Amino acid sequence: MAAGAGMRLRPFTNDRPKALIEIEGIPIIERQIRYFRERGVEEIVIVTGYQSQRFGDLAARHSDLSLVHNDKYDVYNNIYSMSIVRDRLGDSYVSEADVFMHENYVLARPDRSLIFGGYRSGFAKEWIVRFDGRRRIQRIDVQGGEGIIQAGLTYWTERDAPLLRDKLEEMIGAGDFGDRYWDDVFMSLFGRIDVFFQEINPDAWTEIDSPPDLEEARRQERLRRSRAAPHD
Repeated sequence: MAAGAGMRLRPFTNDRPKALIEIEGIPIIERQIRYFRERGVEEIVIVTGYQSQRFGDLAARHSDLSLVHNDKYDVYNNIYSMSIVRDRLGDSYVSEADVFMHENYVLARPDRSLIFGGYRSGFAKEWIVRFDGRRRIQRIDVQGGEGIIQAGLTYWTERDAPLLRDKLEEMIGAGDFGDRYWDDVFMSLFGRIDVFFQEINPDAWTEIDSPPDLEEARRQERLRRSRAAPHD
């Protein structure tokens, strides 16, 4: 999902979508594409919106990539982006394009629906995942403090996809989805579908919403590279 205008990231998004901002020379979305390919993902669909023309070069470089345009990106939240590509759901990942992946935590062909995340603290407001002893997710709370938070990546099986598509159609058809997000769709189905928590390293990702987030992503990537570099 790469349709948003990234208003909180101005001036870095004055001339490009968030997904094309570079972290140490690598556009956010290019890192995601690389990691998905490493795990055998065969088709990648990008939902564009703001400055959609800037994705043309990306599509030209990647033959297995297709673009779908959300012409209401400045009207609705990302629930509308997902409604446009709802027929693609099923044995598929859904990824937010403003997340820079410092590590490859994508799994090859999971056998159950998953929400990826890790422990963080000191945040003002995040989506905190609550799960049982089997790591089956029971609910997600939006609050501050500390806890297991979402990392902007989910996976949905072919078995669970029909309920997700139906709920998307129901919410969009009702016409009262202006303040809803994609997360509201799957959160409303907990108890009807089994979704499990997939834990990842807390430093494995940076969600980039603001200039301080961007600087943190660059710092983390420099640190990662220094640790990976050979030492005398």
